[in-house]
Amino acid sequence: MARPVKDKVKNGVVFTGKSWSYVLRVPDSVTGKTKPQWIGGFDSEKSAKLARDKARVLLATDNYVSPVKVTLGDYLTTWINEVYASQLKPTTLYDYKRVINAYLLPGLGSIKLQDLRPSHIQSFYTDLLTIPNKAGKPLSPRTVEKTGAVLRKALNYAVNTDGVLTTNPAVKVPTPKGNGSIPTPWSLSELMTFLDSAKSHRLFFYFRLSAFTGARRGELLALRWSDFDGTSINLNKSRTKAGNEVVEQNSTKGGTNGQRRVPLDPETIELFKAHKKRQLEEATKLMEFGAWNNTGYVFVREDGLPIDLHTPTHVFIKLSKRVGLRPIRLHDLRHLHATELLRLGEPLHVVAQRLGHRDAMVTATVYAHVTDQQAETASGRFANAFNA
Repeated sequence: MARPVKDKVKNGVVFTGKSWSYVLRVPDSVTGKTKPQWIGGFDSEKSAKLARDKARVLLATDNYVSPVKVTLGDYLTTWINEVYASQLKPTTLYDYKRVINAYLLPGLGSIKLQDLRPSHIQSFYTDLLTIPNKAGKPLSPRTVEKTGAVLRKALNYAVNTDGVLTTNPAVKVPTPKGNGSIPTPWSLSELMTFLDSAKSHRLFFYFRLSAFTGARRGELLALRWSDFDGTSINLNKSRTKAGNEVVEQNSTKGGTNGQRRVPLDPETIELFKAHKKRQLEEATKLMEFGAWNNTGYVFVREDGLPIDLHTPTHVFIKLSKRVGLRPIRLHDLRHLHATELLRLGEPLHVVAQRLGHRDAMVTATVYAHVTDQQAETASGRFANAFNA
């Protein structure tokens, strides 16, 4: 096989001594006049010609993007800090930055943006799922799925807005799907056992309201007395953490414009009033010493300041263990509320609105096991109604 001649251009392709390059005449965006643009780094004449032909087709169809030297890491850093940050809630922004810094930059950051291929991304996912990290174990499929979602979103911006990519290589690689777990909340009798044991604790009503509304932890911690109208609560904020910082978001998930009204049953309404009376008694005692802080929250510390985000969880676990109940998460009180409503035949869209799911299909997916159980008895219920 003849050795290629260095620097001899043939059909727009040349061997530079170390690699192959091709030339393309690209029109100037201002003047419209064409000028030569060299693209190199190919390991063979064949690969250079294939790239040349592809570039010519893209140029002819106005889809050509000039090569840029920026790496994926540089692009992700600029995208999240200077472009996309203003569009995200603080907690979401924190999660995106954590994914980018912990996984995407170390794994793919050094690759030039326009050199990124589906094979790079597939290998990246495989490594995350198989190679132990600093904690000594690989990432869960759910975490890798989230990482892939951030990568796809950033590369979509590179294609559709910045125009530095013609296609998004991430959409060609399936991300692993985490195995969704079926919620296993307490039964109503277990809930009753817990609430009976918690009656003497100052957070009793927090747990009672959580179980009887399905509200999220942060939503109840952000609840103010002005959000209670005597018959219902208006959930419109959420207290949460973004890294080490506690933030209060001016909206919550689902509902209309980030807020939803949740009607209360008569007993819960009376307990709401009793809780307010106890808080006023605490405030009156401490006001004499100037030790009360009037923050307006429904659930506060003894001095009126907001409760630490983790306090309800710690107290919940402690009280559950004390009465020998099987361990569940505090969040499972929300699942208990939804599960029982569906079992009792409450319409799916009503349960979805109460939980703050924007789409009832989310509720249907999470609680598919309940609707499956209902399906088993549906024919019997119809027959009974017909024969009644």
